[in-house]
Amino acid sequence: MFAIRPAFFIFTVSALSITSAAAMSPGEMPEPAGTPAWEQLLTLQLEDEKKCVLSGTLFVREMPGPEGVTISGRAKCYDGREFDFSQQKPHMKFDIRACDPAVC
Repeated sequence: MFAIRPAFFIFTVSALSITSAAAMSPGEMPEPAGTPAWEQLLTLQLEDEKKCVLSGTLFVREMPGPEGVTISGRAKCYDGREFDFSQQKPHMKFDIRACDPAVC
C-alpha cells in the first residue's frame, strides 16, 4: 500500500497555500481575523480612490457621537504617502485628504 509521510503532507499543503496567496492581488488578500469593519472599508476606499495599498494607521481616534462612533486618523500607504481620514457615521464613506508635510 501507499503511505503518506506527515512531512510530505505538511510541505504539500504549505506550498499550495503559498501559491494560492501569491496569485491574489493586494485587494483580494483576505483580511486578518479581528480587523475592524471600518478599517476594511478604509482599505478598500483607499485602494479604489487613491491607488494606495494600506500599510497601517499611524493613529486612530474613536469618538462616541449621537449617531454612533466617529472615526478619524492618519493612514500610511506602502509607497510612503499619508492620508488623513474621517468617518462621521458607521459604514459611510470616509473623507480622505492627502497629508502634505507643510499642512500636517
